[in-house]
Amino acid sequence: MDNPLAISLIVTGIGMAMLFLAVALLYGLMVLMTEVIREREGRKGKEGREGREGREGGEEGARWRAAAIGVALARAEHELAATGLPGPAGTPSAWRVLHQQRQLTLSLRPRRTR
Repeated sequence: MDNPLAISLIVTGIGMAMLFLAVALLYGLMVLMTEVIREREGRKGKEGREGREGREGGEEGARWRAAAIGVALARAEHELAATGLPGPAGTPSAWRVLHQQRQLTLSLRPRRTR
């Protein structure tokens, strides 16, 4: 067993076997978890359909739609504010204009005369 090639092959074989066993174990856990989630969705789906049918019609349905539209508008406004885009009103500050002008002039190449 003093041959380094034999030792490295044995270590590689053991490592590969452990790796494949770990991958198989993770795959089994994922399959098990998805089966559990599918069973829960199946039970909730039957109960949820009966409860949802009452919401869709009449005044209750209109309230749900109005609430969904309000939430969508609030999220859209929040996302626009998070991007840092300037608002429709107002002019940029003098500092911003100065830095924008500097960025534009930095990229110009100086003219050379021959």
